[in-house]
Amino acid sequence: MANHEDPEPAAAADTAASASPEPTPEPAAAAPTEESTAAAAPVGDAPAEASTSATTAPTATEAPIEATPAEESASAVVPGAIEAAIEAAPQQEDGFDDADSALGDGDNASSTASLTESILEYRTLNGRTYHADRHGPDKYWGPNDERQNEAMDMNHHFMTLSLGGKLFLAPLKDDIEKVLDIGTGTGLWAIDMGDEYPNCEVIGTDLSPIQPSWCPPNVKFEIDDVEQPWTFAPNTFDYIHIRYMLGGVSDWPKLFKQAFTALKPGGWVESFEVEADYRSDDNTILPDSPFYIWRDLFTEGGKKLGRLFNIITEDVQRKGIAEAGFVDITIKDIKVPMGGWPANPKLKEIGQWAQYTLEQDLEGFVMFVWNTALGRSLDEMQVFLASYRKELRSRSVHAYLPQRVVYARKPDVV
Repeated sequence: MANHEDPEPAAAADTAASASPEPTPEPAAAAPTEESTAAAAPVGDAPAEASTSATTAPTATEAPIEATPAEESASAVVPGAIEAAIEAAPQQEDGFDDADSALGDGDNASSTASLTESILEYRTLNGRTYHADRHGPDKYWGPNDERQNEAMDMNHHFMTLSLGGKLFLAPLKDDIEKVLDIGTGTGLWAIDMGDEYPNCEVIGTDLSPIQPSWCPPNVKFEIDDVEQPWTFAPNTFDYIHIRYMLGGVSDWPKLFKQAFTALKPGGWVESFEVEADYRSDDNTILPDSPFYIWRDLFTEGGKKLGRLFNIITEDVQRKGIAEAGFVDITIKDIKVPMGGWPANPKLKEIGQWAQYTLEQDLEGFVMFVWNTALGRSLDEMQVFLASYRKELRSRSVHAYLPQRVVYARKPDVV
């Protein structure tokens, strides 16, 4: 198996981010970035250690392949793909800043089915609606109501900024014909991809019909359960995009094997995930921090639900993609600051959007795991969220989350 090693990054170029639900902070020139590690970064607030970006060693019959111009460009524009510590801006007083003021009241205030009435019969838990999926009422953690959907729109912008304004990092050709977006959510990635590739058919799938009715003519959405056997014909897609599926998949190796079958020979798969493992480079996260309570909540809840949230720590993406038979596996690890504390303008903007996304619906992110999965009281949850919100807004706590992008190619001859 041949594997990429990303080149040394150059100065980042400004790139326009896709659909934005809120006005973005004024952009500034990005600082140079360095390649990230292939192994999971240390847990907790221990300083990150530098290592290489390669995944598995090449076989005796294949030499490592050189990075393509597309890959070199991708490496250069990812602001958080750095091994060094993120520099904090000069200390500010804790409390509301420009990021906080934009939040308003925030948290205080076969597998494919047709659009039938049964699909719209969501289940309601504690006043929030969730997917009524075939696995029973206690599996998928995310609400699908308007408040959470607005947070997901923000999340799309935040994750796009994390890639330097790019929708993907895989070295796709200009003449791709068919793309699949697994777990499309509100559909913004698929819509942006359809705009970027107007001659390509883009299909987005999700459990709920929460996507907009307006979209480019080359984009369509289908109600689909990724956990069931796929009904797409083999060798159909040029590219399969899988993003933000943490806590939503019970069998990751099966998911990547089905993606392998559905891709054309030479096609690419890309998995982009984040993990709620709060870290800091300067030990500013204290042992009793609400950030660690959040981390442990999802680790414990994932075990109870049988669906992992610690995807990066368990190296789920790389292992599953390699097991499925993909080659030319490339890994990029990214640091995502929580809040506007970084001195680097690009990282500050990303951190502010991370905060926007979370504060749009803190309750929605936590309530299912806290109450339904683990049986904890809602009153205790509100006390916890108050302490978490205070920590998130603190400029003296320099926390970040790990993100990981893994992309790989289906061999030309299988």
